[in-house]
Amino acid sequence: RFGDLKANKATVFLVLPPDRLAAYSRWLRLLVAQSLTEMARTAPSPQPSAPPVLYLLDEFAALGHLAPIERAMGLMAGYGVQLWPIIQDIHQLRATYGQRAGTFLSNAGVLQVFGVNDHDSARLVSDLLGQETVVFNTAARALDSEKSGLSFAEQHVGRPLLTPDEVRNMHAETELLFIAGQRPIVATKLRYYSDPEFVGLFAKQER
Repeated sequence: RFGDLKANKATVFLVLPPDRLAAYSRWLRLLVAQSLTEMARTAPSPQPSAPPVLYLLDEFAALGHLAPIERAMGLMAGYGVQLWPIIQDIHQLRATYGQRAGTFLSNAGVLQVFGVNDHDSARLVSDLLGQETVVFNTAARALDSEKSGLSFAEQHVGRPLLTPDEVRNMHAETELLFIAGQRPIVATKLRYYSDPEFVGLFAKQER
């Protein structure tokens, strides 16, 4: 039972090869939707320190629209469940969930951004980052004035922390983290295969 994952530590992999995704996508959608429904019906672990059940949903858009996932984004935290959808760009989310796409962004405890290539996604990230104030001094001389000398003024101008173009041109090793209640974080991506913490925890890929 999927509900048992709240009480016992386990990892469940649901994997479909790309060439079978079209034929078996209903099977995958059914399992994800049914497991979320069962999670909502199962009481959270009685142990206060028990970790939440994490759904890592790679290629999230391939699942199509699933009402249980849409509801889970705002409700499942109280049931001991976390969702981690992975999308390529904001277009995928909007194409699948329409105007409700904003629900995923507003209910996300953490938004992780890297490898942005399209303008709309870059514009969204730039807007989320907000602006900074740039201060500079100007000097001016009135050409028709009888008085000599210069006049100086201090200018305060708003500028995006990162413009859309700067977002698209971030270094491949750089990512942005938007954590609820905190200022944005510029972080460096970890490569699991070269990080000492994960040595021996993964199988080498055959080439």
